[in-house]
Amino acid sequence: MLPQFRLLRPKQWTKNGFVVAPIFFAHQMGSASAWAHVVLATLAFLSISCLAYIFNDVFDAAEDRHHPVKKRRPIASGEVSLWQAALIGCVFAVAAFFILSLLPSECAIIAIIYIALNLSYTGWLKRIAIIDIFLISFCYVLRVLMGCYALTVTVSPWIILTTFLLALFLGFSKRYHEMGFDDHVRHRQNLQHYNRNLLDRLVTITSGAALITYAIYTTEIAKQTGHVGVVYTVVFVAFGLFRYLQSIYVFNEGGEPENIVMTDKFQLVNFAAWLGVMVWFMG
Repeated sequence: MLPQFRLLRPKQWTKNGFVVAPIFFAHQMGSASAWAHVVLATLAFLSISCLAYIFNDVFDAAEDRHHPVKKRRPIASGEVSLWQAALIGCVFAVAAFFILSLLPSECAIIAIIYIALNLSYTGWLKRIAIIDIFLISFCYVLRVLMGCYALTVTVSPWIILTTFLLALFLGFSKRYHEMGFDDHVRHRQNLQHYNRNLLDRLVTITSGAALITYAIYTTEIAKQTGHVGVVYTVVFVAFGLFRYLQSIYVFNEGGEPENIVMTDKFQLVNFAAWLGVMVWFMG
């Protein structure tokens, strides 16, 4: 894979699936217009997230060289120069501006907030334990809001809570994994204010809370639409969370959530089953 392409972190593009999520619960899967809007919103978020990844890699290059995995990132390893990164960033900035002009104005506001949060995170707030994970989690919520505003549907507080808590779970799981690399811990200020005992509790709390809020959300959807079967998808979400916990505590994974989701055959089958049931009951 070309280093210029790796700079865009294609493995992390799966996060933008949160932009698409609202269409499944808004009962608009059969609408071509809805799909057109949600695809545009996804492309817009993909563009601005690539901008954020480039800025983050430029800013963190020196620190990344002390991480056993991140040291292979294109800028940290020297495979991509700063001027190349700047040029690629400009291309995605233009693409994001054009796509956002085709969407409701609220989507542009979401994009601005996302960029501002990422600049704050990379420049300062990533050094503050717990707040660093809260900011990352807000970015997941922004993805869901982007999808909701693109579809002009009412934003349920339960989908916001579910997304936020799930993102906290993934973030604390990643920190738990990172605590296993002593050299990296010494060079990351925020990691010096975590320990695995604390993170173990935070992972447990957020995973349980995410499951409960998702169950409540599906119940709300069932009442609103009459599709009671959507509640059964809680089974797949529970399995996905429990399997992820197994990956963290048994297989010593969790550093890159997108790798677990995309390479674990059990997670892939589970997601396909969740998607199939959602289409069956909500399509």
